[in-house]
Amino acid sequence: MSIHTEYTSYSVESTIFKGYLAWDETTNDKRPGVLVFPEWWGMNEYIQKRTKQIAELGFVAMGVDMYGEGKTVDNPDEAGSLMNTVISDKKIVKDRVQAAYNVLKGHPLSDSRRLGAIGYCFGGALVLNMARLGMDLRAVVSFHGALDSFHTPAAGEIKAEVLVCH
Repeated sequence: MSIHTEYTSYSVESTIFKGYLAWDETTNDKRPGVLVFPEWWGMNEYIQKRTKQIAELGFVAMGVDMYGEGKTVDNPDEAGSLMNTVISDKKIVKDRVQAAYNVLKGHPLSDSRRLGAIGYCFGGALVLNMARLGMDLRAVVSFHGALDSFHTPAAGEIKAEVLVCH
């Protein structure tokens, strides 16, 4: 097994985002895809490590940039400010998670019928809301994510299997 990693750029309105893709390059077979949503620190080395680990399990994995231009922080005040700017606007959240989803879904090695998402803390809250929005995901896993919802789903709207580790 040889894990290939690369950054991929995509945009939402005028902001450029840097996703971190990882997959086993020893096969060209399509495989399930997993979006990896970070804690409030941004897509730092920890999220890149997790993205590679998921790729080692046989997935196309993509670490998601929620702040733009791959921004990461290590100061809690700055992290809180960035996160709150994102979550204060439901449209920003929806547009950014949808854009990341579209990148992974469109990857040539990604089986677009078998996509999932995993998230930590801030990212855990995001994946739960992706499920509530009825996004076409097979599964979402939230690790210590906030349980607040900005969307109350109608009966049957949630398509994904949901695992909450809180």
